[in-house]
Amino acid sequence: MIDPDFLASTVRSLLGGLPLTLSLTAGSVALGGVLAALAAWGRLSGLAPAGWLARLYVFVFRGTPLLVQIFLIYYGLGQFRPTLQAWGLWTVFREPYWCALLALALNTGAYTAEIFRGAVLSVPHGALVAGRACGMSRSLLFRRVTLPLATRQALPAYGNEVISVVKATSLA
Repeated sequence: MIDPDFLASTVRSLLGGLPLTLSLTAGSVALGGVLAALAAWGRLSGLAPAGWLARLYVFVFRGTPLLVQIFLIYYGLGQFRPTLQAWGLWTVFREPYWCALLALALNTGAYTAEIFRGAVLSVPHGALVAGRACGMSRSLLFRRVTLPLATRQALPAYGNEVISVVKATSLA
């Protein structure tokens, strides 16, 4: 039989980590969303430098384990302390919280960029042609046709990505 005092203390200690988990999740999903939008735009834009840069970012951060990324950001960037101090960034990179937030954001941004890109590419070509036939400008077509259809496609996968970020905060 489980001791009730042990169970209560365990639950209290687990609930003590909840604010940190939620804070890391919210911050990394928000920052990762911005990075993902930029990377997805780069991949879809047709501009060669933006496409290569976005492809490299996605390749690196999806191709390496998150724990390695956390170690490289926290311990690896500490090797460049004089440079980071000169740039005024050492106050950020000496704190484990900010390093974990950055690593989680970079990681989820790479995965989310592919979700966004796939969602935009899944919009039926006929819907775009119909919008153009109605005289819609490119921005209006994106806002009224592409974005709603892509959002419906992306939501299930994006929900799974948010759950993965919650689970990944345990590495921090």
